[in-house]
Amino acid sequence: MDKFYVKLIIVFCLINGIGIAYSHVLERWGIENIVGLTGNILLALATFISYYYNRKAIGVKSNHVFIRMVYLSTLIKLLICLAAVVTYVYLYRGHLTKGTILLFFFLYVLYTVLETTSLIRKPGSRIDEGGGEEDAGPEE
Repeated sequence: MDKFYVKLIIVFCLINGIGIAYSHVLERWGIENIVGLTGNILLALATFISYYYNRKAIGVKSNHVFIRMVYLSTLIKLLICLAAVVTYVYLYRGHLTKGTILLFFFLYVLYTVLETTSLIRKPGSRIDEGGGEEDAGPEE
């Protein structure tokens, strides 16, 4: 099993544990516990799927395909977060809180950073293949 998936499960469980253990504090801040849990599940699943496809894209010869896959996965996760916020706004019209909406985007950033750093550190990642110029000085 890839180490990323272990990290993803640990982060997912930690966030859920903190949400359950400190639910009274989150309620005081105006964060709906069940909505936060649902957002965490959605973004963890989206990260799981996008990491799988991005790992496959690392082996593709075309750099353009790789970049498109990374951008596409980031966009899909952002759209999932946006859809969660729109659903939250629709379902909780009378009880909207900024804290819950900010929690969605905090989880988006957290899972995106986790995925991106794991992809960069992978052996054979595009960063290690020398995509940039090593020595920009004139040749003599």
